[in-house]
Order: sequence, then structure tokens, then C-alpha cells
Amino acid sequence: MQVILDPVKVLWEEDNIENSKEYNVDEIIGSTKKERQVLYLVKWLDYPNQRDWTNKLFDNFSEGGFKKLREFHRQNPEAPRDYRLAKE
Repeated sequence: MQVILDPVKVLWEEDNIENSKEYNVDEIIGSTKKERQVLYLVKWLDYPNQRDWTNKLFDNFSEGGFKKLREFHRQNPEAPRDYRLAKE
């Protein structure tokens, strides 16, 4: 059985991937535990308004974000922490 792809849909999806942006973390504002996961409240670089801050899981961070997570936990040792972040 041959799958027929819709070329418009394929081009749209490719365009979305190419135009997706990565944002840099300015600061980790806080962390909360929801069920079995830890959400980090992220203030993004060049987005100072609180309405632009978002909650992100550990999996959504890259190396630069990991540095901000470690810094946050050094300053807030009692804050909920993702299990993959070793205590320092």
C-alpha cells in the first residue's frame, strides 16, 4: 500500500520547523511540582513582561538553560528540583 502525501501539508510542516525559534533563558523565576514532574517558570531574554514567562519541563532546556537551572537551585536549595539535576 502506497501512502500519498499532501504536498501543501508537507511544505507547511517543513516551513514551521524552519521558522521555529529558540529562545534564551534570562532567569529561572521559580519551580513547582505538578504530579510527578517539576515545572520551571522561565523569564526569557528580551521578554521582561510577566505575561511572556512560561512554565517548562526539564526536557525543554538546552545546555545554556541547564546552567540557569543550576544557578536557580544554588540560590533556592529548597525549591522543587527535577531528579536529573544533581544537588551541589
